[in-house]
Amino acid sequence: MYRRPSIIESAAAGLGTRLVSWSEKRRFIPADSVLLRNAALARREHLGDRRADAVSAAHSGLEPRA
Repeated sequence: MYRRPSIIESAAAGLGTRLVSWSEKRRFIPADSVLLRNAALARREHLGDRRADAVSAAHSGLEPRA
């Protein structure tokens, strides 16, 4: 049976998500390589989407997809 997360659990999940996002933004990206920078930005955006999907699924009560 699914139990809704408490306020503290939801806050902890949100804080963890923001900390990971913040740490990814602090990574050094060489200024002389536009291709590397664009690839890093695309990866960061993709990871952000995946993280948001995982957090949403964790709090929705749905079974994880294989």
